[in-house]
Amino acid sequence: MAEIASVVPELDAPGPGTGESAEGGVSKPSKKEGARQPLSTFKTYVNLVTVVIGAGIMALPQLPLRSGWVLSSLILVLVLLSSVESGLHMWRAFMASRGSFEMLTYGDLGREAWGPLGEILANLVINIFLFGIYSAYAVLIGMQLENISQQALEKRVWILILYPVFVALALTPNLSALSKLVPVGMLAACATAAFIVGKSLADASHWQTWDQEIHFAWPQESLMSLGVVLATCIGAVAFQPVVPAVLQDMGKPEKFPLAMLAALVTCGCLYIAVMLCGYYGYGAFIRQDIVQSMTHAPKDLQEAFEDEAEAWNWTGEKSLWVPALVSSLVLLNIVLSMPIIMMAVFYSVQESKALAPYVKPGSWANWVMRATLVTIAVAIAMCVPRFTLVFGFFCAVAGPAVALAFPLLFSGAVLRRCGVAQSWWRHGLH
Repeated sequence: MAEIASVVPELDAPGPGTGESAEGGVSKPSKKEGARQPLSTFKTYVNLVTVVIGAGIMALPQLPLRSGWVLSSLILVLVLLSSVESGLHMWRAFMASRGSFEMLTYGDLGREAWGPLGEILANLVINIFLFGIYSAYAVLIGMQLENISQQALEKRVWILILYPVFVALALTPNLSALSKLVPVGMLAACATAAFIVGKSLADASHWQTWDQEIHFAWPQESLMSLGVVLATCIGAVAFQPVVPAVLQDMGKPEKFPLAMLAALVTCGCLYIAVMLCGYYGYGAFIRQDIVQSMTHAPKDLQEAFEDEAEAWNWTGEKSLWVPALVSSLVLLNIVLSMPIIMMAVFYSVQESKALAPYVKPGSWANWVMRATLVTIAVAIAMCVPRFTLVFGFFCAVAGPAVALAFPLLFSGAVLRRCGVAQSWWRHGLH
C-alpha cells in the first residue's frame, strides 16, 4: 500500500531563505522518474479505495433524516453509478490521447480540453473543494477532542488550541513520509465504519419498545433538502481528481475499469452499510456527531426528543469507551489527511501564472500565503462548528463540478479532438 505515493504527490516544501525549489511543495508525477514500479491492477484498486474512504463517512448516517432512508440509498447508488461513468469517460480520453499529449493531472485534462480557461476552472473547483474539506476536518477534529475529553472543553476551544499545529503542519518542509502513511488513515476509516455499523445495530434495543415510529422512508422536510444529500454523497465518493495520475502510473491502464469498478463496489457497500445501519440504530434522534449517539442513550422516548437536549445529558445507558476508540480512529484518519489536502491547494496557488511571481517556493511570501489560507479555513470552522453543514456546503459548491460535470465535459472534448465518436445515447446521457 506504499504505492499511494502515486496518488498523493511527493511533498517537498523548502523553507524560506533556502533558495531551493520544490515546484511549490508538490512535485508533479513524471515519466522520467523510474524509481516507482508501475501500479498493478490490485494496487490501483487499493489506491482508489484509499482515496475514496475517509472521514466523510461521519456525515452519512444523518442523511436519512433529510430525505428518508429510501431516497438516501437511491441517491447514493445514483452517485456511484454516475461516478463510474465519469471515471470511464476520463479513462477513454486518456487511452485515446496516449502518444498525442500528456495528461498528468486534473488541470492538464482541463487544459487539453478547453485551453487555459479549462485549466483555470479545473484548478479553481478542486481548490474550493479541498479547502472546504480541510475546514470540515478542522471542525471534526474539535468534535472528536470534545468527545474524548468528555466535554472538558468545547469544540471551538479545541480548534483554537490546535490552530498553531495546523499552521506548523502547513509550513512543514517535507511531508513525503506522511504521504506514505495515508493508507493507515484509510484502515482507520474502515475500522470506524465497522464500529459504527456494529454499535448502531446493538443500540437498536434502546428504542424497540417505544410506541412511536422513529424511522422514515421518505423525506420529512422540504424536497430542497435532497440537494444537501446529493452533494454530500458526491463529496464522499469523489476520486476523479486523481484519475490522470493513477492512469499515468499503471502498468496496464487498459485494466483501469476493472480496478475502478471493484473499488467503487467496495466503497459503495461500506457507505450504504454505514448510512443505513447508523440511521437504523438511532433513527430520528441521531446526533450531528454520531459518536455522541454511540456513547449516550436516552432513557425513554420523551428524553430522546426533548427540545435542545444534549446527548451527554441523557440518562440512559452509557458506553464511555466509545469516544476513546472511535474518536481516536477518526483523528488518526484526519491528521494524516489534512496536511496533504492543504498542500495540494498551496501548490496550485504558487504555480498559478498570476500569483507565481509573488509567492515563490521558499519565500516568506509563500509562508504568509500558507498561514493565511489555513487561518481562513480555521476561521470558517470556528464560525460554523458543524461538520455535516460545512462538509455539505462545500460539496454542494464544488463537488458536482469536480466529480461529474467537468470530467464528462473535459473528457468529451478530448475524445472529439482525438476523433473518437460517442454513441448517441451516451452523449445524451452526459
